[in-house]
Parts: sequence; C-alpha cells; structure tokens
Amino acid sequence: MKRRVICATFGLLATMLVLPSSRPSYAQTISGQGFSELVCILGVGGNGIYGRGELIVTVEDDTGSTATVTIQHGETSSTHTVTYEDTDVDGVLDCGDIILSVSR
Repeated sequence: MKRRVICATFGLLATMLVLPSSRPSYAQTISGQGFSELVCILGVGGNGIYGRGELIVTVEDDTGSTATVTIQHGETSSTHTVTYEDTDVDGVLDCGDIILSVSR
C-alpha cells in the first residue's frame, strides 16, 4: 500500500513537471483597473510604443474608443482589444480614461 502511494505521488509530480502550464502569464491576464494603472504608469498617449525594461506596451489602431494593445512582459506577450471611455475627449487612450473592457 505504501509503495503504491509513493509511486502514485511520483507519477503525479512527474506529469506536472512535464506538461506545459495552462496558467496564462501576467501579460495575458489583466483587469480593466490594472490596465488603467499600466496606462498611467507608462504614460500611454495614443498610438505608440511605451515601456520600461521588460514591460513594453504597444498601442495601435486607437480610434478614440477602442485600441489594439499588445503587452510584452519578458519573452511572453498578448494582444488585446481595449474599449474605453475617452474622459478628456482628446481622441486617444491615455491616463484618466475609463477602461470598459479588455478582451483577447
């Protein structure tokens, strides 16, 4: 009985180490509030490339209410469609705008 438990435990651990993780990276999961903070910290102001070190944010196709945003964190990246309310009515995604949704 003890031997079966040890073998089962070893098998489970080996499987967990071999199979790729199904958890998304930080770059792939971000809330509207977290995204809003990221926009402010990086000084996003419409289309362009913004970043510090290993965190790079690229904004493209900013229409004044939606934008395509790619977040690169180290070697991982993800692209999102961001829908926002342009609170300062300047026609671009920037600090202070209300993020309505972030989708993949």
